[in-house]
Amino acid sequence: MVNWSELHEDLLALIAKQLILYEDFVTFGGVCSSWRSVAVKKNFNPSLQIPWLMLAEKKHSHTRAFFSLSKGMIHERMLPEAHGNRCFSSHGWLITLSVDLTINLVNPLSRVRIPLPHQLTFKDHYTDYTPVELQQICIFKAILSASPSWTSDYTVMVIYGPRVKLAFAKPGDEGWTTIDTWSSSYADIIYYRERFYAVNFKGHIMVCDVEGPNPTEASVIARLPEEILGIPCKVYLVESLGKLLVVSRETTPPEFVNRGTEEEALLYQTMEFRVAELDVSNGKWVEVKNLGDRAMFLGHNSSICVAVSDFPRCKANCIYFTDDHQEGYLNSRDGGGKDMGLFNLEDGSIELHYKGDSWSRLSPPMWVLPSL
Repeated sequence: MVNWSELHEDLLALIAKQLILYEDFVTFGGVCSSWRSVAVKKNFNPSLQIPWLMLAEKKHSHTRAFFSLSKGMIHERMLPEAHGNRCFSSHGWLITLSVDLTINLVNPLSRVRIPLPHQLTFKDHYTDYTPVELQQICIFKAILSASPSWTSDYTVMVIYGPRVKLAFAKPGDEGWTTIDTWSSSYADIIYYRERFYAVNFKGHIMVCDVEGPNPTEASVIARLPEEILGIPCKVYLVESLGKLLVVSRETTPPEFVNRGTEEEALLYQTMEFRVAELDVSNGKWVEVKNLGDRAMFLGHNSSICVAVSDFPRCKANCIYFTDDHQEGYLNSRDGGGKDMGLFNLEDGSIELHYKGDSWSRLSPPMWVLPSL
């Protein structure tokens, strides 16, 4: 009879590298001490993961719930580092904003925390606002160029401030560096082919090389055609199979209900997504009607597009979206979390991907890639 605990370390490592889901990787490491010894970061492949949905914080709780689409179950994890914080996610890390205006990177699985420059080091930051208000409205998006789990050579890029501009920081920086451009009102950012790309609500695509001789400059390389852009509530940049995609999201016109009462809320609902591919070498566009076996995950996270054919619970050619309409949910008593679902690119239908209630004005549900 085979003694599974005595399998050679190289064979165990090979098996560990074949595991796709983080949950299975953890189970593998729990078999025995020899298996646990190879269930380490170097044998884990985060690029194969389906993101978890990090649910809104429960009142007076230092735990956070994560819904696994691939398993259809909820994982509870201790995460006091995110308690009372506004959160964004990128490369499996959280970017957290505290009411004392400190900003940190936090790994939600290992709970490692890395400090970033203080919020008050932003150029042209808000004035005449309380710390609570600044925590809610200062930053609109935050992403990483690479995971701090794998390298110390990374950059954090954010969309921030009253003019909705770009700024970045690197490990060891004492303040944020603003990218001064004529354009503002940015909607999304992505790190693509060793450059940062940004898109604004008019569909202008900007590129910036923070490692080049002019790190605070950005140039326009293209503009999304109006017939694809439409009148967007949100615009996203997504990489898929080495190609740069731009996604336009349209909602119903926001409408106030129950004005002047405790039930006052701003209602809105996602209606449609449009997708286009940009050739960054010549600025030409092609509308995309089918994602093949891939699915997108959009919201307060670095936009993600991954193959889902190996995950029966996940649907290909769909866009999984969360509620990131910040202006809308900050004007609602319950906050964000109501406008979530999955959009089918083939027939335009929308259905739920999470059937529970999870709402927050500070940090609504968002996608997080499991990463050690």
